[in-house]
Amino acid sequence: MFRKQLFYIVLFICLFSFGFRTCLAYDVQKVAALPVLSINNISVDKDVEEIIAKALANKFHMPLSKVVPFFEIIPEEEVIAALPVQLKGKKKSKLENSMLAAVADKLNADIVIAAEIKAYRSILRVNRDGDRLQETHLAMRVINYHRPSGTFTEKNDHEFYVGDDIGWGRPEYIADQMIYKLLNKIPDYR
Repeated sequence: MFRKQLFYIVLFICLFSFGFRTCLAYDVQKVAALPVLSINNISVDKDVEEIIAKALANKFHMPLSKVVPFFEIIPEEEVIAALPVQLKGKKKSKLENSMLAAVADKLNADIVIAAEIKAYRSILRVNRDGDRLQETHLAMRVINYHRPSGTFTEKNDHEFYVGDDIGWGRPEYIADQMIYKLLNKIPDYR
């Protein structure tokens, strides 16, 4: 009876200690989330940009990440400093795969993710009857680079809404839903 209990105690201790060793051997992946980019000098509401930027950073946030870290998010200041000249300033060029690879090499990042707004329009009108009408058009591209495998993942989406001024026609809501759908199509790399 005592031997059986001793055996189970030793077995439990062995399994428990080996389980933590495999978790601690995991390499933390460095993630660079680029600021939200818009091509052709498209003017975008700050609220929409904030929603997209938060979603990009939260894509690689894991529960209990302080205990067992999977991803390390590179600070925004370092990411902005590493951006190529073409992506800085007022006139920005289209985001290309080579630019993401260059940022990954410069920051020694395993994953680089970016969102590019390709089209944006939000107009609130009042018709002759006094009804408020909302017109919203948003087109977005999310591109992801995984340096260890050398793979790029690109997803596009667009949405156009014309109708009553209600919650799901607002640009903030459309941006939130669109970025959620696009990020779910990007691999997690865990």
